[in-house]
Amino acid sequence: MGKQLPKKISSYLGHFLKVLTKPQRKYFLIYLLGLIALVKFRSIREIASQLSQNSQGLHHFIQHSAKAAKRLEEENQQYLAQTVNAEETSLILDDTPCPRNGKHIEGIGIHHSIHGPIRGLCAVTAILKTGQERLAWAIRGYRSKKSCAPDAFKSKVELARAILEESFHFFPRGLTVVMDVWYACASILNPIQEAGWTFLCAIKRNRFLFADGKKISARHLAKGPRKYKTIRVSKKKRFQVAKKKVFLPGVGLVLVFITKLKGGESRFFITNNLDMTESEMVRLYTDRFTIELFHKDIKQHLGFTEMFMRSWNGIQTHWILLMIAHNTISLWNGSQSRSFRTMIRHFRDSFSHNELLALPKK
Repeated sequence: MGKQLPKKISSYLGHFLKVLTKPQRKYFLIYLLGLIALVKFRSIREIASQLSQNSQGLHHFIQHSAKAAKRLEEENQQYLAQTVNAEETSLILDDTPCPRNGKHIEGIGIHHSIHGPIRGLCAVTAILKTGQERLAWAIRGYRSKKSCAPDAFKSKVELARAILEESFHFFPRGLTVVMDVWYACASILNPIQEAGWTFLCAIKRNRFLFADGKKISARHLAKGPRKYKTIRVSKKKRFQVAKKKVFLPGVGLVLVFITKLKGGESRFFITNNLDMTESEMVRLYTDRFTIELFHKDIKQHLGFTEMFMRSWNGIQTHWILLMIAHNTISLWNGSQSRSFRTMIRHFRDSFSHNELLALPKK
């Protein structure tokens, strides 16, 4: 305990302090520390109690700082864009539900998950995968049509597109965007191509394509004779991968990869990089699962679902501060290969509360 914060972390957090007012800086650091230091029940009252602070001031900061939260997200993106090596970085998009069952919570609705329908909130997320690091890039809350005014509704695809359009100017040389089937639509793929970026995403088996001038569904590509390459992912896991150039309606010429897993199951992936190899495709799409780990980490260790507030603005501010807390831990850990559970435990053991709270607030 009591070690000095590394310069990398004090520099990262300093970027956020400069866009906040003096009172906001204090509460920003208190809430950030509460998310990291508390193991569970990260309510505003509990954070204030543990850190001997005024809960009313902290509550006001979280509930009424929507503009400041937006500036914090922009500062996070600016810092990361200047830090990461774009040639070794991919942007991964997905969404995740947040179970909530309280009364009068703004934005609450029914959302789909791998476990079936869930009542609660939902967020579209984006991370940067660079080397061993996964860094939070954006978190945008999704509200169903029933839970917001008609003119305020944005679909998950629209939220994802907004994240991408804001990201293009940060990386003019382009990144590879990796997505699941839900975002493999023309309104997402075309802007990526127009920006000079690359996409790699899964598509459904019944997606129609034009191959050799004939309109067929993707699953039919797996039926004909193909030249498959064996790509090893681990000692026990390997893929049989073939590729073919096809025309995707509404998008244009793409390269489709047909993959076969053990047992004969086939999955299909497309990219606008017509020179992408089978091994590059497997490596990149395997990286997509790091966003699943990100969702698991922020839910288990940073209180993604622990929001003791009802306002939509407060929820968004909580998520943005949580994103900064995640990156603080990840940047401190650097390129070391270890679980987020280990990272955050070591961080808690390495620094006293005063180390974070003593950052310059001028």
